[in-house]
Amino acid sequence: MIPIGALVLVVLIAGGAVALGWWLFVETEGAYLGRRVVVWLYDLYAQRYDSIKGYNRVYEHALLAQPIMERIAPLRAPLVLDVATGTGRLPLALLSHAHFQGRIVAVDLSRAMLARAADKLAEDAHRVALVWCPAETLPFADDLFDLVTCLESLEFMASPTAALGELIRVLRPGGLLLFSQRINTSWMPGRAWTREQLISLLSADMTDAEVEPWQTDYHRVWAVKDGSALPTGPLPLGEILCCPCCGALMVERLDGWMCSGCGGAALVGVDGVIELERLRRACL
Repeated sequence: MIPIGALVLVVLIAGGAVALGWWLFVETEGAYLGRRVVVWLYDLYAQRYDSIKGYNRVYEHALLAQPIMERIAPLRAPLVLDVATGTGRLPLALLSHAHFQGRIVAVDLSRAMLARAADKLAEDAHRVALVWCPAETLPFADDLFDLVTCLESLEFMASPTAALGELIRVLRPGGLLLFSQRINTSWMPGRAWTREQLISLLSADMTDAEVEPWQTDYHRVWAVKDGSALPTGPLPLGEILCCPCCGALMVERLDGWMCSGCGGAALVGVDGVIELERLRRACL
């Protein structure tokens, strides 16, 4: 017969293991296990992601698209970058707005999530480009986009601070930044910022920072990049996509994109996703 003390110990160890696994794989989505695990989890759940999140188009219009359009008014045709787009939540909301006339570049490091986004955005493929690449090294020049967004993602990236710096770098002076702030920071030590830490991070390059309640686990953060520049407008991808290896512009071909500098090539998947990540890995 197993002693009661030993049985209790086994139960406690098993319960602790389950709790640790839940925290590592569910609550923090693999963030503390490295980038590969995070991407693997998103690839795994890509087809079920929307049903898990329970997105509602009415709410997405009211809480995302409409506030954005009000803040960038009178600009109706912005050049937009959505980082960690997932299954295309933000692009779908903007493209469904009656007054949006801009162009969107949506990037993500989960290839399966981008495939799902491509399927959902197929009717608007001429207005949105999907690029497979990491947020920490965005393949675009400085001071470019009129609007940069990143929702429910920064804390799960390899370096949240580096990723936030990239969002700011590619935003034009006077452009609008929208991202989410994880509220329950105690669950993600070292990855989620307090309000004070966030304001401090933004203070060097941004003005009019505003943190407001949004969802159960997140606040919504708005900020404007310091300075002023004319709107970029809906430039074609061929004028803004840069090589992840040398930084030169990529040139579109029938089967993909080629770097005008080093000659590196990135194929386009059958779903229309530009597979820039393969080229980046080849350069490492």
